[in-house]
Amino acid sequence: MNFTIERAAFLTAAKRTAQLVSSASPLEALKCALLEIDTGTRSLHMTATNMEVTLRQDVPLLAYEGGDTTFAIDAKLLSAMLTNLPGNTVECCKGDKDTLALSSDHAYYQVPVTSSKGFPHMNITAPESMVKLSGVPSMVRRAAFATDPNNSNMPLLRCVNLRLTSDGLRAVGSDGVCIVSAKGDKQCTGDQTFLIPAANLEKLAQLCEEKDTFSVGMADRQLVFVKEGFQFAARLMHGSYVDTDSLIAGTQNTFTVLSDSEELRRTLQAATAACMDNRTILHFDGNRLTLRCTGEVGSSNAALTVIPLTGQPFGDYCFAVDRLERCLRALRGTVTLGIAQTGMLTLSTEDAFYMQTQLRMTAPKAKSACKKAAKAA
Repeated sequence: MNFTIERAAFLTAAKRTAQLVSSASPLEALKCALLEIDTGTRSLHMTATNMEVTLRQDVPLLAYEGGDTTFAIDAKLLSAMLTNLPGNTVECCKGDKDTLALSSDHAYYQVPVTSSKGFPHMNITAPESMVKLSGVPSMVRRAAFATDPNNSNMPLLRCVNLRLTSDGLRAVGSDGVCIVSAKGDKQCTGDQTFLIPAANLEKLAQLCEEKDTFSVGMADRQLVFVKEGFQFAARLMHGSYVDTDSLIAGTQNTFTVLSDSEELRRTLQAATAACMDNRTILHFDGNRLTLRCTGEVGSSNAALTVIPLTGQPFGDYCFAVDRLERCLRALRGTVTLGIAQTGMLTLSTEDAFYMQTQLRMTAPKAKSACKKAAKAA
């Protein structure tokens, strides 16, 4: 079997496949890409899976000789070879032996391949009904950060809740302490809800661009994303997700201020120099917001000017640094920051609404360098 293929298209598909597979997998087949020559469509089908998500891509062939052929090859090795081949086209030859030869201009590789028998049989079933969806990377950025990827006791908290509404798509994430509700594609409407592990959505976001438009639907317990030459299927979870709409609707701010998400993030970063316990205190005093952290050897703080909107901004409130920083990295532009009646922190932009539970106002006592030295002596 011989075939010729455009190197750039082959490389793009191979790079996506290499991003999906894991070199640490105990199963050799899950490190591979399944290559299928389809003489009927004059194309190369490339499939990879990690048992959570499955990706299939179709790359047109420029020429071929021989019948339909299927084999598996190490995905990262294939990507590396195509990256280094110099020409615009690649000629591939697979003989009777379990090897594949790739050549382009003056460069030549010969590598082992394996039978397709050991490759997991992962079908991507075409959904009966589909909706259009774009802007996947930004949707994932605004919602996935609030989930808890390591929660084994409550697996639904590892998921993003995708909701098709009459007003468009909404993506909700929560780890039990914070909640984010983000707006998605306004043209993606309907009356459906899906629970999809955030890690699966993040894989898709790595493989596509903001401008990509997908046809999306559910089939065989999977959410399937389809565009020309590209099919991505992600396993869905099932269960009852937390009623975040009621929680958000029941939250009333005692005061709010206006700021900028990037300026808030930089101020938080400056204030965490002495942070030892993942806590920061937000001190409000009119149009001044001070962020303060305390560690074993001292304290650090940074301040910024905010614009009071409602109520009287005043008081101290304690929140988790890591969650707040992840939120500010995900948000963009002007942000309305508020403190609710329970001490809950709220952050809202044009595209997202975020809530974080307040921590108890406790911190480790500072120890002077002299006391430490005396104890050591």
